[in-house]
Amino acid sequence: MKKLPVYILILAFLGFFGYRVVTKIATRNEPPANYARFRGGSTITAVRVLKVEEAPLVESINVVGEITTDYEINIQPQVSGRLLQLPVKKGDEVRAGQLLAVIDDETINLQIQQAENNIAIIKANMKEAELRLARAEAEEKRYKELLEHRYISESEYENVKNAYLTALTALEIITQQLASAEKNLELLQIQLGQTKIHSPIDGFILETKVTPGMNLTTGTVILSMAPLSPVQLVFNVDQRDAARIKKGSPVEFQTDALPGQVFTSQTNQSSPVYDPQTRSLTFSATFPNQPVRLEPGMFGTVKVIVGQKERALTVPQEALVTLERQNGVFVVVEENEETIAKFQPVATGGIVGNLIEITSGLSPGDQVIIIGQERLRPGEKVEIIGDDAR
Repeated sequence: MKKLPVYILILAFLGFFGYRVVTKIATRNEPPANYARFRGGSTITAVRVLKVEEAPLVESINVVGEITTDYEINIQPQVSGRLLQLPVKKGDEVRAGQLLAVIDDETINLQIQQAENNIAIIKANMKEAELRLARAEAEEKRYKELLEHRYISESEYENVKNAYLTALTALEIITQQLASAEKNLELLQIQLGQTKIHSPIDGFILETKVTPGMNLTTGTVILSMAPLSPVQLVFNVDQRDAARIKKGSPVEFQTDALPGQVFTSQTNQSSPVYDPQTRSLTFSATFPNQPVRLEPGMFGTVKVIVGQKERALTVPQEALVTLERQNGVFVVVEENEETIAKFQPVATGGIVGNLIEITSGLSPGDQVIIIGQERLRPGEKVEIIGDDAR
């Protein structure tokens, strides 16, 4: 029994030794990304290359942005009264014409009844005035004929004529009273319609500021709302990049809330003042949002295009090396049936992500060394162990 621990240790050692042997055999034929070996008395460096090709180059600024409302509307009553119903709440989507609030209309209905009764009385008085005027008019005509035949005196005719004019004036006054009463009734009926408040637009409720039972005046804000279309994308750009963005620059927006969807627009006029806290400038872009997909409060990635080229040569930034104070890259060439590294000076342009544009010094099809170039010298033999696809 005392020998059992010894056997266990021996088995563990043999298992570990066997594992190291198998691993060594499996990996001995896989050279590292950058290695050197001797062949024929000279050093050969293993490298990885990239075959450069012309491709579209898009230079962009990537920041985080938020969807906000294009504008907001405060809904206020046009008549005073007690709020009976508020059938919407914060976050609800509403359509134009949808009922938003109901105000008590009992007082207005009583006023309408009184106005209708008043109109009925005025119309009855008008009929009597019209009869009096008709009689006075007939009397005036008869007395005028008698005066012409000198059967009556001038003063008698004047009395009858004055009675006619009085009846005419009385009818005109009643007519004006009727018109005023009908206007008052019309106004009351409009106010009755205003006790039911409807949405003026398609949108959503931002906030409700009152509750049923409260007494409202014409200055009370019942709720605030905003349209669903259009919406604004707002984003801030650091001062070092802000100058590169112009009005009308293309914008792409993506959000995790709508995976796989890209929304495009153009930048509006930027804010004229930098934020003193963040040293950034605020930009915005308008999205039609038809059909409605973007909602205020959504965050996402904003890509502002600040430069585009249909055809450009690019290499990874790490491919660049400096040799004798000159920037360039190593390319592989065939000389005397051997593969060697050649230093090629280049001129560079813009940087997009990890890629840098090569404006001169390279041609399509050149094989640029992107791994293993750190210790190379011009004319040194190399062995290509792989190439990278674009």
